[in-house]
Amino acid sequence: MEKKRASGAVVAVFFLAFALFSGMSVYIEHGRQAREDEQLRYIASTVSAQVYEVLSVQMGKAKTLEAFVVQNNGGTEGFEKVARLLAADRVVRNVLLAPGGIVTDAYPLKGNESVIGHDLTGAAAGDKEAQTAIERGAMIMAGPFSLVQGGMGIAGRLPVYLNGSFWGLVSVTLNYPELFEGMSSVENLHAQGFACRLWRLNPDTGEEQTILSSGSGVLSRGFEQAFSIFNTVWHVSVYPEKPWYTRASVILSAALSLALSVSAAAGAGAYTTIRRMEREAAETHIAALQKQLEYDRINILLTQISSHFFYHTLNSIQALIVFNPDAAYRMTEDFSRFLRFKVDSVSAKDGLVPFREEMRSVRAYAEINRIQLDGRLTMEYDVFDADFLIPVLTVQPIVENAIIHGIKPKVGGGTVRVELKRGEGCYEVRVSDDGVGYTPDHEAAGQSVGISNIRTRMSRYPGCTIEIESGPGFGTSVLLRYSDSLGKEGA
Repeated sequence: MEKKRASGAVVAVFFLAFALFSGMSVYIEHGRQAREDEQLRYIASTVSAQVYEVLSVQMGKAKTLEAFVVQNNGGTEGFEKVARLLAADRVVRNVLLAPGGIVTDAYPLKGNESVIGHDLTGAAAGDKEAQTAIERGAMIMAGPFSLVQGGMGIAGRLPVYLNGSFWGLVSVTLNYPELFEGMSSVENLHAQGFACRLWRLNPDTGEEQTILSSGSGVLSRGFEQAFSIFNTVWHVSVYPEKPWYTRASVILSAALSLALSVSAAAGAGAYTTIRRMEREAAETHIAALQKQLEYDRINILLTQISSHFFYHTLNSIQALIVFNPDAAYRMTEDFSRFLRFKVDSVSAKDGLVPFREEMRSVRAYAEINRIQLDGRLTMEYDVFDADFLIPVLTVQPIVENAIIHGIKPKVGGGTVRVELKRGEGCYEVRVSDDGVGYTPDHEAAGQSVGISNIRTRMSRYPGCTIEIESGPGFGTSVLLRYSDSLGKEGA
């Protein structure tokens, strides 16, 4: 009888332990799938951002064509000289001028002879987008579609108006699929265990059209994100390549549950030890994953924030190359200095950089915006040469906020002033503007993300503070105090 009771107890412990460990495996798998969902969203955002950047650089050339037509008052003299610069990239199939919607000029002409005389307001592939562009008065991106001259392409149709009247269309046609060759965000997905599909709804057929794909995934576990680019909606779908139940981690968890259940039946002491070790390992693993997830989210945010600035800067450089090469050279130099500081800031030791280095980035960023705002922005500096460390990206984002949220919305523009003073045991940097201002109590309505990030960075260093004074119609003043002991041993 006693032996029977012992056997029953062993069986009961076994099934109880098996149920417990199986539940834990399900919980861990659920957590893994939640993290995988976050990764799918991150990948989709990365792919859409890279596609946006690739297309923005090329489609921006249509704005240069528009400027050429307007400058020549509708004439086409000198078109070949401008077009040769725009079509220097191998992915550009051609650039077109279509007064009244009829193509009269194409570069290069060789290989594109058949497009001369084509009516973009007709019924051929890609013409529906041209008609929509005329109706909306805005650029519409068409494609991928079969070109009249053969092959596949993606085109940007931009209507041009002279003195309020419709002149015609300008167009930039890109070779497809060569345009997307070398997209690392898609090519590297297979090694990470994911598949990706970039697609759109074809306006001519109403059916899904695959633009770019990598691998084949499990559709039931996918994530889809739609994004708009040049008044056209594209979609990114990302999937794991293997079902969850075929993953080694799931099989390993099931085997481990069985093994641990057998061990638990042998003795409560061993069971307790195993549970403790497993809990510690799980907590360490989860903490590492959370840290990685936070880093990935910051990267996504930086990409989204920077993409529009990058696009407008590159577009400005592209236009200046044709009409003001010296200004294009200076803007390229400022853009390079700004990018170099952004990249170097990621690896800044202890999160600190010399004040003069951040000021170089501030001046470069401000100069780019001064040119883009065409006289609406005035920068003033009252800064002496000082050698001290500051938390990285604390002055530059404040100047960026002042320009974007203070000066740009103000009719007639305004002035941003940067001052440096020596305080008691600290350095004081004040960034002030005479822009539209805002109510500090309502930071959530405007500048909260940037200000919140700066407050967080400043709070990590003793003696560093930030004070903000602002009001609607009175501009904004931000005072940053930096302890002069930052970066010194024992501080």
